[in-house]
Amino acid sequence: MAKRYTTILFDADDTLLDFKRSERTALQRVLHEYGLLASETVLSRYSAINAGLWRAFERGEVTKEELKRERYRRLFAEFKMGQDLDVGEVNDRYLALLGETGFRMDGAKELCEALKSAGYELDLITNGIPKTQRQRMENAGLLPFFANCFVSEAIGAQKPLPAFFEYVLSHIAERDPKRVLVVGDTLGSDILGAVQAGLDCVWFNPQFAPNDRGLAITYEVQSHAQLAKLLGVSLG
Repeated sequence: MAKRYTTILFDADDTLLDFKRSERTALQRVLHEYGLLASETVLSRYSAINAGLWRAFERGEVTKEELKRERYRRLFAEFKMGQDLDVGEVNDRYLALLGETGFRMDGAKELCEALKSAGYELDLITNGIPKTQRQRMENAGLLPFFANCFVSEAIGAQKPLPAFFEYVLSHIAERDPKRVLVVGDTLGSDILGAVQAGLDCVWFNPQFAPNDRGLAITYEVQSHAQLAKLLGVSLG
């Protein structure tokens, strides 16, 4: 494909960063520190509770502050543990430990290097916690490739809201939206947000999940190598 785009807006978690590995590592550590059960069942339930709350946040049903505490309230209530703990304190410790992780997805660094070398501007778009996301990107060795890191908390609107993408488009060098491409793994935030903003998008879908929202996706890939080929760069 001829170089149609100048600017790539990348989601962070499960597109470039291995969030599941980071989440598991940080949660195990924080539960151990507080002397709580860290079984496979507990870890899996936390992941499901957390994912559900993030989807609710994307829909505007909970605030980020509510999300941070509610995930532990629900987990501790379900497993009847940690009832005497301050969930805000547990969350703060979890975020500190999460920020110490920096697990890249396979091929992510090579992709960023190739795109940057080819002249693309790379920008990060994330609903995550600002300090934590920046630390994880830095630890993963990816931060230097990005011109901007756009975080919903700083913007005051989250993906997929049009206000988030309007802000991003007004703060990047490229003025033509047709030359901006969104890359992300989540239909409900990355892809829906791009579609609503009138931007072309790539659904990064390694698990071959169904497009159960019926969204008009511009491209779909299952690997960073496929994305590189789509954008006319080589990973060597």
